[in-house]
Order: sequence, then structure tokens, then C-alpha cells
Amino acid sequence: MKKKIFAMLLCVAMVLSLAACGGGSSSSSGGALDQAASSGSSSTSSDSSDLPTVNWKMGSTWGAGNVHFTVDKRFTEIVSELTNGGFTITNYAEGELCSASQLFDYVEDGTIQCGGDWGGYWSGKDTAFELLSTIMDDFTGLDYYIWIYEADGLQCYKDMYGQYNMNYFPLVTNPSESGIRSVKPITSIADMQKMKIRLGGMMAGKAAQKLGINITAVPAAELYESLQRGVIDGGEFSGPKADDSLKLQEVAPYWCAPAWYQSAGVNGVMVNMDAWNALPEQYQTAFEMAARLCCGEQLARYYHNDMVVTNQMIDEQGITVTHLNDEDWQTIRETCKETYLEECEINPNFKMVYDSMQAYRESANNYRDWTADYGFGFNK
Repeated sequence: MKKKIFAMLLCVAMVLSLAACGGGSSSSSGGALDQAASSGSSSTSSDSSDLPTVNWKMGSTWGAGNVHFTVDKRFTEIVSELTNGGFTITNYAEGELCSASQLFDYVEDGTIQCGGDWGGYWSGKDTAFELLSTIMDDFTGLDYYIWIYEADGLQCYKDMYGQYNMNYFPLVTNPSESGIRSVKPITSIADMQKMKIRLGGMMAGKAAQKLGINITAVPAAELYESLQRGVIDGGEFSGPKADDSLKLQEVAPYWCAPAWYQSAGVNGVMVNMDAWNALPEQYQTAFEMAARLCCGEQLARYYHNDMVVTNQMIDEQGITVTHLNDEDWQTIRETCKETYLEECEINPNFKMVYDSMQAYRESANNYRDWTADYGFGFNK
């Protein structure tokens, strides 16, 4: 498999110079990758000796043992392969260069060139960043992928991060989070109202408040211990594979699904604009290609890994999955939408991103209606 991927990357590298002639940025519908795909096999690249050796630092919001950090590392590996080692990006886990909360400022002011992030961390600066990284009861991981690359989603990222002297490239569109892992079963809103629960995301917190749920702030690194010691009764982190990397199933035997508070998500890389503009066009193109390749590769990887781990947790590790009743589910659905519409009235940037996402959803409705199970998958 590794040889196949490397061969594919070599083919892309052969047309790297030709694709770069179109400029340093690509359109939301594919740009440099589309040029690469349509180029003839006789294309040749320029002499790599004409290009400088570039070394960047990439911080991260993810710890070294976190499954999301492997995406950051995979991305930089592809960049190096596409540039034959001419452009090297060294990864640093959360805390090695700065804390997760400091990463945005470090990249914005150029202390480091780039950072692997989850935009929800920056919702305190602007709530629109949260929509670029997570959404309640709406998109799937595939929706994010299609919206980013085939609708105008990518431009929303450029517009938002551009306000802070940064460029941006998604690295993975995540499938739905697992749901709330808890020390006792959850089958209703009333159950959650009696518990202390950790939820990520500002909008999810606002929706939970409307629902009468007590949200307790707990860093991801302390989630296991907080569940074990009874600081919280339930909480979420990410998808099944990521949850398994923290071994949450060891201290939370119940799993309330699905994850209404995050039906999908996005992790990516933010890039200081001055550092970006200083790159040769060929390296800019390699960076864009690496992000696009990584995003497609990780979409499949995340879904597959979550399927495998879900089976292990249920069949081998004794996890009990529970669900909310239909009436409560409808209440949550209406509350999530109400929360978003209220934020649209407050923040024009949030409305800009939300309107774009809903325009994509409307364009997909007819297709989804008639494809039904044949579109997004069979279950029974």
C-alpha cells in the first residue's frame, strides 16, 4: 500500500511545476489537482535545484498520543515527498512549542509558520470559526468534504482566517463524533439534566443550556481522569477511534448515540500569510496538493477506523449503547437550529458561513430524497 501511495505521489510530483504555472492558489473545485489530473504523462518538472531548501515549524492543538496528531504528521510527510525533501515541515505536538490556546496567535504573528488546528478553539475570537470545524445535527463528514471542494466552502475558510493574516487548508473531514460517554445510561434529556457533562463547542454549550443540561469544562487531556474520579458523569471527545486513543471506554461503560452536538467536523492547517507569500509557487502548489491528498485519504481512514473500533467496543469491550426517545430527539433538533439562527442575528461572519452551508444542503435535498439508502448508505 505504501509503495502504491508513493508511486501516486511521484506521478503528481511530475506535473507539479506545470500545475504551479497557474498560480499559487487553487479554486474550490480542485485547482491544481484538476490540472495535475488532466495533464499528459509526458509533462516534466523544472529542475528542483532551482528551488531553495525551506524548513518550517508546525505546532498543533493535539497531543503526541492523539489520533488527530497523526494527520498533521501525515500531511507534512506528503509535503516532503512532493518536493523531494526540499520543503520540510517539522511537527510539534501540543505543549512542545505552545499550548493549544496559544497556537492561533503564534501562527498569526509569525512566531511559527503553521499550525494544525480545530477551529472550534478559536470561537472566542469569532463564533464563525466553530462552523468551520463542527456543526450540530447537520453535516456529515462527506458533506463537509463536498461543501469544501465543490461548493464555496473553501472560500469561507480563506475569508475567515484571512482576517487574521492566515491562509487555511483542511486536512481531514471527520465523521460524526461517538456521542456522550457516561458512567450511567442516558436515554432522555431528563437524564442529562441530572448529570455533569463535558461538551466541546460554544454553540453546543448554548444549545445544552437551553435544554437545561449542566456543562462542565474539562480539557481533553483530563477527560479520562475526570470521568474516573467523578468530576463529570459524562463527556465527549471525538469519534470512536479518537476516543479509544484516550481509552474512555475503560471509565465510561455507557455510550449515548448519535452525537447531536457534533454530526461532523474538520481539522486543518492554518498558515501565516507572510510565510505563505514567501514560498516559491511550486512549494505553494505542493502544500495545496498535500492538503487535498491528505483530506481524501483521511476521510476514508477515519470512517473505516471508527467502524472497526465501534465493533470492538460493542462486541468485545462490553460497551452499552443507548439512544434518546423520538420526542426528546425532536426537541434537540429544534433547539440546535434555534441556537444557530440566533447566532446568525448576532454575527455576520457566522451568518455568512451558515448560509453557505445551508445553500449546499438545499442543493443536495432532491438528490438525497430520491437516492434514499442508495445515496448515503444502507443499514438494514
